[in-house]
Amino acid sequence: MTIYRLIVAGMVAGLLSACGSSSSDGDTNASSSSSQSVSSETSVSSDSSASSSEPASPCDETLYLCDDFSRGDTALWEILSEPANVDGPDGSFAVVTDGGNQVLQFTANNQGGVLALLTEEAMAEIPGADYFVEARIRPRENSTTSNKFLFLLARYQDKDDWYGGGLNVQNALTSTKVEVAVMEDGTIDRPVQMGRPIVQGARDELDGQWYTVRFELIGPELTVYLDGEKIGTTTDTAFTDKGRIGLYTYNKSFELDDLKVGDPVIKPVQLTFVPSEISWSAEAGDPNYVIEVTARQNDGETADTFTVTSSNAAVVSVAVEGTTVSLTPVAEGTAQITFTSGSDPSVMRTISAEVAPAFIQPEATYSALSDRTMPVPGATDVPLDTPLRLQFNSEPTLGEVGSLRIFRADDDTLVDTVRLSDETDQLGYEGQDRRREMNVQPFFVKGDTVTASLHTGVLEPGTEYYVAIGDGVLNDAQLGGANFVGLGKAAQWTFTTRATLPEGPNFTVDDDGAADFRTVQGALNHVMEYLAKDDATTISIMNGVYHQPLYLRNKNNVTLSGESRDGTVLQYRNSDAINGGTSNRNVFLVESADMLTLENLTLRNTILRSDPDGAQAETLYFNSDDGRLVAKNAAFYSEQDTLLIKGYSWFYQTLVAGNVDFIWGYPQAALFEESEIRTIGDSRGGSGGGYVLQARAGESGKGFVFLNSRLTNGPGPAGNTVADGSTYLARSGGSESYYDTIAFINCEMGDHIADIGWAGEGINDQPAPNPDPATATMGWREYGSITVEGQPIDLSARHDSVYILNDSEMNAELSTRAQIFEDFGTEGWEPMP
Repeated sequence: MTIYRLIVAGMVAGLLSACGSSSSDGDTNASSSSSQSVSSETSVSSDSSASSSEPASPCDETLYLCDDFSRGDTALWEILSEPANVDGPDGSFAVVTDGGNQVLQFTANNQGGVLALLTEEAMAEIPGADYFVEARIRPRENSTTSNKFLFLLARYQDKDDWYGGGLNVQNALTSTKVEVAVMEDGTIDRPVQMGRPIVQGARDELDGQWYTVRFELIGPELTVYLDGEKIGTTTDTAFTDKGRIGLYTYNKSFELDDLKVGDPVIKPVQLTFVPSEISWSAEAGDPNYVIEVTARQNDGETADTFTVTSSNAAVVSVAVEGTTVSLTPVAEGTAQITFTSGSDPSVMRTISAEVAPAFIQPEATYSALSDRTMPVPGATDVPLDTPLRLQFNSEPTLGEVGSLRIFRADDDTLVDTVRLSDETDQLGYEGQDRRREMNVQPFFVKGDTVTASLHTGVLEPGTEYYVAIGDGVLNDAQLGGANFVGLGKAAQWTFTTRATLPEGPNFTVDDDGAADFRTVQGALNHVMEYLAKDDATTISIMNGVYHQPLYLRNKNNVTLSGESRDGTVLQYRNSDAINGGTSNRNVFLVESADMLTLENLTLRNTILRSDPDGAQAETLYFNSDDGRLVAKNAAFYSEQDTLLIKGYSWFYQTLVAGNVDFIWGYPQAALFEESEIRTIGDSRGGSGGGYVLQARAGESGKGFVFLNSRLTNGPGPAGNTVADGSTYLARSGGSESYYDTIAFINCEMGDHIADIGWAGEGINDQPAPNPDPATATMGWREYGSITVEGQPIDLSARHDSVYILNDSEMNAELSTRAQIFEDFGTEGWEPMP
């Protein structure tokens, strides 16, 4: 551990030079043209140690203060998180050795908060309230909590008043963010939130990616940087004195090293690249992976040089032209690609590359192919959205690497490559104003059958194709009497697509029979592209299990009508850990659509909360603030956040099943009439029932209304049920910016519902709802609730936040569909069965 104090402020140019600028003349650097000062060098080495050298010590004389933990202690810190400190958050610190380097490690247990502060003596080294605090941080897996903040604190006044800058580490890379936080009077606000992929190391290990976080304070301006890139700035005047510097987390383990505090005039050296992913996989011979690099010196403006090194040029070779780096997958193996700043060699970024063997068309043929494929070999008039299906003698296993490929039969042109992992797709049609880009799992194995989904829109009308599958993609199975070792052109699995597009306005979908489309999304893409926005269309879906995510945007008056509720199943496995963000973690995303009808079908999110990537996982997100949704004789299954609703919706004689907040959202009016609301057992085990609802309604509107419906309970995916009295009707999000507007009218409630009914303040540490208490028109309300046996429930035992409606209040507001939807448009809405 080393501490430095900046004795002489000096000229800015001198400061820049002392911090490692690549030129000794600040004026010359400032006047250099970008084309002259941006240069690059390519260094290729077969020695894997080339990418693992320790960075130089960060502590130099330009800093106010620096702690690299090299002395193995925390003498500069007041630790607040030790278990013996009952006022501190739950967790513990240690200084550990990581590859010969000493780093500070924090292991979280359950809760979070301010973990540690620099001592008053250390803070005395900092001359004023304007400074930067910077550190290398390595997040680590330890729980499934949604918000996992890792903030560097500055101008700390007390635990309820401070500024922070750092990371919000989620399970999905698409959800991780770099943020500025303002904690004032115990309420946190995050005015800067910018998405960046943040990878976590494994629990109880010392692996993972280091990230350099800088939080800069100049007067009222608060700025956060990641790896030298300026992410965002906000202004706030609440705290103007120096305060203290500290560390904050919410339930997140991490390592920290090289904490620096200095003059904010000195900017961080930047070395960033786009795409920003830190891992890359390919097959040998695939097209180059192209990266654009941004490198700047520590004045924040002057272009910097950089070098790029491959640890194994025989696997991945590197070529640099200006700021463009091309990685070529040469041969099977792994390599570390290291980018190093020219002005500060301690600033390094790495990409882990894995290259699979080059795709070689197998020569094997199979006599049983014609009986075990869809489309069958030689098939004609094949729908353009066809998936590929292959049936084996027994259940196959998916390999680790490899691909399925589609070629044009006339000239062997490659038209699609479907990889075993790291696949994405764009739902919608080419040229659409916005498409749904997702991480997808294109191979689906059920029993002895494998289904592979091609990328959207790759097949053309009236064209013959053949299928090729690399050896090692599907293993441990036989096709007829032969071991499966892949197939290529010699196997003659060919098909020809239909020459003309289906004509509407109504269409059919069947996964194996005569139909216009093989997939529901294929039909949705077609009606979005070729029908006018308000043209009515019905997509009739035959019985079958359709394994696919769904997307509908800017198309009104669409009806998805299944052959039967239990027989027509639209399902997919998705979650916030797979596709981060509210709009992408669901099965069916609907945007800017009016009068969508879902009838006689089942929508299911098949992920489990017990899965490693199990998390928030909607089945349906109806994201249409002014649109209408109708669900009749339908079923919706998930465990957490099953339905997310906006706008106006009517669920009639419909089943909704889940465990935690499984009906939630921002509705104008959402009516569940004569429906079953089923609480199921948590797949992680136990008998807890969770919460049915979380409402985030506006100040006007009816919110969520349950009319003549039944609240039941049943077994979850693991077979366990919920205990009596373990389920609450709702809990609040605890915000004053929306309202907890929910009403249960004449509903039957099983014994799983707690006597107190609602999880208000004082129940399981939940916050108070808004408003508290409720009124006859807003907040938590209840009327006429009965038991399964038909006996009235004693509503006097309900939580104090709940308003018990009388007859006149109920009859005036909530007894008919017309009343509940009276605010729609200028004339209201009264849907009919």
